[in-house]
Amino acid sequence: MANLLEHCAARIAFWHARGVQRRFERALTDLREAERRVLARVISLVGAGEFGRAHGLSRVYTLEDLRGALPIATYEDYRPIVERLCAGETRALFSPGTSLIMFATSSGTTAAPKLVPVTFAFVEDYRRGWNVFGLKLLCDHPAAVLRGILQSSGRYDAQRTAAGIPCGAITGLLARTQKRIVRRFYVGRPEIALIPEPPARYYTLMRLGITRDVAFAITANPATLIQMARVADERSEELLRDVHDGTLSPAVVPDDDLRATLSVGLEPQRDRARELERLRAAAGRLQPRDYWQIEFLACWTGGSLGHYLERLRNWWGDVPVRDVGLLASEGRVSIPIEDNTPVGVLDISSGVFEFIPAEQSESSNPDVLRADEVQPGADYVVVLSNTSGLLRYRLDDVVRVHGFHRQAPLVEFLHRTGRVVSIAGEKLTENQVVAAYSAACSAEGVKAGDFLLAPCWGDPPFFRLIVTGDPDCVPALAASLDRCIAKQNEEYASRRRSGRLGTVVGRHWTEEDLRGVERVLRGAQGAAAEQFKRPSLLLEYGADERLLSEVRQIGGTSL
Repeated sequence: MANLLEHCAARIAFWHARGVQRRFERALTDLREAERRVLARVISLVGAGEFGRAHGLSRVYTLEDLRGALPIATYEDYRPIVERLCAGETRALFSPGTSLIMFATSSGTTAAPKLVPVTFAFVEDYRRGWNVFGLKLLCDHPAAVLRGILQSSGRYDAQRTAAGIPCGAITGLLARTQKRIVRRFYVGRPEIALIPEPPARYYTLMRLGITRDVAFAITANPATLIQMARVADERSEELLRDVHDGTLSPAVVPDDDLRATLSVGLEPQRDRARELERLRAAAGRLQPRDYWQIEFLACWTGGSLGHYLERLRNWWGDVPVRDVGLLASEGRVSIPIEDNTPVGVLDISSGVFEFIPAEQSESSNPDVLRADEVQPGADYVVVLSNTSGLLRYRLDDVVRVHGFHRQAPLVEFLHRTGRVVSIAGEKLTENQVVAAYSAACSAEGVKAGDFLLAPCWGDPPFFRLIVTGDPDCVPALAASLDRCIAKQNEEYASRRRSGRLGTVVGRHWTEEDLRGVERVLRGAQGAAAEQFKRPSLLLEYGADERLLSEVRQIGGTSL
């Protein structure tokens, strides 16, 4: 009876989400009206704050008004105000009566992590975007409805400001505040975020999920899905023992109280343990594609992360992958509506968007276009105003427009504006590097593994390819990458032909070396493991050697 009531309640929640989706679809038919409604919500939050009064924001009703009141700004422009918010001075930015729930931390490229104000309205907008995304996904894959969901999320209170305001991952807050009836379909528990080490968190999530009927897995970074599968396999003896005994290993979660909380509901499942052991013996490893009937995966697939997809399929099976969209700590930009593409429709219900032509990204006075003025095939830098209180905020993500869905642009994330290297005027982007590496691996018939490309000073300067895997393949792969980059980037090809750039030089690293470098980079950014996006293209000369030296000095390379 309880199970029937649970499913009925879940159906009601499903139909509520369908109403949210229908309202979003209607908004797509009138872009200017949707823009006006969002702007009104934003101004109501900030218009009567100190910042709003100083800039006359209470008199802003249209995007033209907003443009007249404020210039385009970066996070550094807002940092002094955010520092006051951290100290508890909410009215520095927000109208009286507005409360801050937390600050979302961003793993951006600046030395100091960015702290994005999170209001109740911002959470509402963020959750609405996820509801629209999730409902469309489940409508496209009905076999996943009312089945288990494997999701990794971070901790919303990893640290606190001087005024005691939590700072962390907004996904952790959403997990904590999820409706109870919906929460029951998630195989993990929010308390998993309290486990300090990522491998232990991954093990615990897989332990709680491996005895459930998991339909899909969702996490922003595909590397996280790969790591979760890898940890479960590497610790499969311990995992099978836990399943057999109905336990959660103290070696994974030594905190008795936390382990007791996470172990609620676990029971011995000897038949499942024997089945898992049989699957491991048949495949030579324990892999999700065998022990779950996965309908789809949801993660980032665009920009530099596309090269993870082959390894994702090796672990999880050849299933559809739905990109989760351009989703930053500062807010959601796009909602993908089809599988196997990073392209998504602009989330016009949660923000007011403007676009700077990518070729003008360094201009002090660039053209700034509205969402309905962009051109298909062109690349743009995103400017965002939303209920975080950040207005005309330059997100510095570069997107490509792929047409329109009703009146809203369809956009694909390409790269950050800063992730470009030009050691001889070639302006090589990370997106080009990832595409070239994939092509080079195909050309050489080798499996695409982890890699880094680093600029190196020499006579002439050159790029160094760092790869794991078979050392004997490295020289040929480096030569092939050099040719493939030339096909991706004409300026690179020109400078190679003229001798202004040397050929790509290959170097082999162990998996332990690369994981150690990832840890150093993540620590420098102050990012949670779930938020961290390891670059494929390093930006500084000799950065690879410097990072590896740091790893060797501090010792220990595991993540």
